[in-house]
Amino acid sequence: MKLSLMVKPPFSFAQTIAFLRSFPPCQGDYLITDRSITAAVSVRGIARAFTIRDGDPLTVEMPRHSDAETQRALLTRAAQFIGANDDVTALYAAAEGDPPFRAVVEQLHGLHHVRFLTLEEIAVYCVLMQRMPIKLAAMYKRRFLERFGVPVDAEGVTLRAMPELDQLVELDEEEIAAAIGHPRKAMLIAGVVRGIAAIGEDFLRTAPYAAARDALLAIPGVGPFSAAAILLRGLGRMDELPPLRQVEEAARETYGAAYDAAAIARRYGDQIGYWSFYLRTGASRVTRGRAAAA
Repeated sequence: MKLSLMVKPPFSFAQTIAFLRSFPPCQGDYLITDRSITAAVSVRGIARAFTIRDGDPLTVEMPRHSDAETQRALLTRAAQFIGANDDVTALYAAAEGDPPFRAVVEQLHGLHHVRFLTLEEIAVYCVLMQRMPIKLAAMYKRRFLERFGVPVDAEGVTLRAMPELDQLVELDEEEIAAAIGHPRKAMLIAGVVRGIAAIGEDFLRTAPYAAARDALLAIPGVGPFSAAAILLRGLGRMDELPPLRQVEEAARETYGAAYDAAAIARRYGDQIGYWSFYLRTGASRVTRGRAAAA
């Protein structure tokens, strides 16, 4: 079954694919070709594979006999995943008066914000990435999915969907510790998952940003770094700049002596999260290009 997936232009699926191919936390989670992305999510406890395929329009392919509720769930998830409904025109307009960042926009033109596939995934990963190198955090995430992920066949390959919140809250810290081999993070994951489940995804998506952030900060184990990651990288909420050292480093590399954090915040306003996403993505591509040329 194929359903059309509308996107807000400008949009480049090639940029989406390039981002996912180089995003360490999700390496191995998807099947990626030059024109398609296949992923898996859990819908009402059953893992479902879906494929976003390039074309005009994009299409989402899903199991042939999916019921209407599953179709809606998969189409919505696909759209959220690739930021299909994001409007990048305000970001691009602001960049016109910012030559260093305009160069980044030209490099990434048409890239929409690619999220973690589900809130459940970022809920687990936000704990794993605390004070831990990204490759090591990704390894722990793979261990978690190998043990608890819901398997589904996709073109002869087994993908594992992150369980839904009502399933994750049933896991105890001993089970998680045995799976990932890190008792402290297991304890935090169990608590964070329960805290996020109590708040609810609808509230985190629709409440005023400050209210959503403060609700997350009330969960033991969720600090400003994790709260920003959940709202920005998980739910695509771009209202504030995440407190990440890498953003500061990328900004100084891009702007040089002209870097002025206050001026950038004024210029980009509620687009500051998108600005940081582009900045870090552009900087990482430059770094990889240098490494390849070395």
